This record gives sequence, C-alpha cells and structure tokens, in this order.
Amino acid sequence: MSARNIVPVEPANGGDTVVIEVLQEGSHPLDVRLVGCEGETPYVTSIKHRNLGALKHKFKGSDHEWATIVSHFLLQQQPEVGEAALLDGIRMVYTLKNKSLELSFRKDVQNIKVTLGEIVLPEDDEFEFNPFEWAQVSAVAHAQTLKQMVDLEAQVKSKQQTIAKLNAQLEDFIKTKHETETAMLQQFMQLLNEKKRKIRDQSRLLAGAKVEKPTTAAVQSSRANAKTADTKTRRAGASRTSKRKAPAQSAEPDAEEQSNDEMPEPMTPEQSDNETDVEDEPAPSATETSSQTLRSTSVAQSSKSEATESKGVPPPRALPFVKRTGMPTRSRDVTAADDDDDETDDEEL
Repeated sequence: MSARNIVPVEPANGGDTVVIEVLQEGSHPLDVRLVGCEGETPYVTSIKHRNLGALKHKFKGSDHEWATIVSHFLLQQQPEVGEAALLDGIRMVYTLKNKSLELSFRKDVQNIKVTLGEIVLPEDDEFEFNPFEWAQVSAVAHAQTLKQMVDLEAQVKSKQQTIAKLNAQLEDFIKTKHETETAMLQQFMQLLNEKKRKIRDQSRLLAGAKVEKPTTAAVQSSRANAKTADTKTRRAGASRTSKRKAPAQSAEPDAEEQSNDEMPEPMTPEQSDNETDVEDEPAPSATETSSQTLRSTSVAQSSKSEATESKGVPPPRALPFVKRTGMPTRSRDVTAADDDDDETDDEEL
C-alpha cells in the first residue's frame, strides 16, 4: 500500500487552512503526488526526487539538506541527529495566485521573510477526490500519533523513575559517607582524649612519687662525674709565653746603646725536655692558666723597671746663669784647642 499523508498548510496572508494530500507514486519516498483542496476546488501536481533542485529559490544549502526540509514538511519525517538546526525558523505556507496554489518554504531572518523554495499546484477541475478517504487517513494518522505519544510518555516516566532511584541511591551514599566520617572523627577524638588522660595520670604519678636518698645521691654523683669528664675533655691548652717587646726609642741614642749594653734583653727561655713533657700532658685548668698569666705579667713588669734603673740619670748640664766664673776658663780651653789645631796643620804642610 502506498504511503499517504494529510498535511495542513497555513495561509501566508490570513485565511483558512488548506489540506494537502501527499501520496507516494514512485520508488523514492519523495516521488509523490500532491492534491490540494481549497473549498471544493482541487489543485494537483506531481514532483520527483531527482527534480527537487528545481524547486529551490534562495536556498544556499546542499541537495541533501533541501531534501531533508521537504521531507519534514510533506512526509512529516523528523531530521537526523545534527540536522535539526536546518529547520530553525522555517515554515510552509500557501498563497492563491492565478488559479494556482503555491506552497512556499519561508524562513524569517531578522524579521525578513526569505523564500527558500516553492511548489506550484495548478487548478484541476476534472480531478475527483474523496474527502471521506482523507478523513479516514487523517483519523488513522491521528490515532498512531496518539499511540506514539503514549509510548513516549511511558518511556519518559520510566526514565524519570530510574533517575529518581539513582538520585535516592546517591543521597543514601552521601548520607552514609557523612555518617561514617562523623563516626571516625568521634572515635579519633575519644582515642585522643584517652591518650591525654593517661599522660596526665602518669604525670601526676611521677610528680607524687618519692625517690630514696641513696638513689638521688647516686644520680647526682653520676651527673657530676659526667660533667667533670666533659670539662676535662674540653680543657684549653697552656697559654703562650709573653712575647718580647721591641726596645723603646729615646731622643739620646748613646744613652739607649749604653743601657742596652748594660741591661740583658729578656729572652724567651728555651723549652726543655721537662716543658715538652708538660705540654704533652693534659692541659691545665682555667685557674692554673690564670695564675701563669699573672706570673708572666709580674715578671715583665719587674724586668721593665730594672731596665729603667739601669739607664741611669743623664749627666747634669752647666747653665750660664748658674756658674758665670767658669765661662772664661772654658773659652780659654777652646782657644787653646784651636791653637793646637793650627799647629798641627802647619806641621802637616
């Protein structure tokens, strides 16, 4: 049996709805005969799938997309997945012009009506149609559509119930997770409090415990021995002997040379074998080191005082306002010395 569809078409500029019968006449679903009825006047035409391209006006898509649009409106077929966007804003309307029925596929683009294609059905008064058959076909299609709607609603309800069950399970899982986490935290708090209580009890026991005096004395003696051993291991070596200081410079070099000849320079004593043995021994304590430093300082001070005494007091100088009587004698001596020098020069000549 050939497929038959009864399609309602709205008017473009107001008026009554027109009914179009779409009857398949060829091997392809789009090889159909179109019969329109406006009142009692029939409008008839036939189209072929291979001639669909001639129906396009301002459509810039491919032939497959155009066939998808025509199939949706004439055969009431839904587009495939990913092609639903082709139908956005497109509708099929009719207009009556010069005893012909024009089916237009229009699209609204920014409040501008663009005609993508047209199918013209000329008037044919000789064609006879049975409106009761059209009513029957329409009723059957309506019943099938209602059945499909019922099935789809049942599927939707089933899916909704499944989703509700999954949401309930998810809520149970979340609730169980929170309860488990809360129980674990409580157990951890109890364990921590128990540990703290035991630590406090042990601290009280240790604070109130009485230790015997012999045990205390033994512990203190062991600590003292450990401290003494540590001090010995850290004892510093013997201090270095005092360095020899450079002799002080004086304004009179002769006096310095004389005093240096008379006073022996403080020399660093050579280390003997006994001193070498002493250095090999463990370093003395801090008290011994300080006493040695004081002794070396006193020795240095005593040697310095001795050097000062050995220099002596410089000879007195004769001043002119003290002994005036002695001045001629000195001048005569100087004159005699000059005469002697002259005689010596004469002899050499």
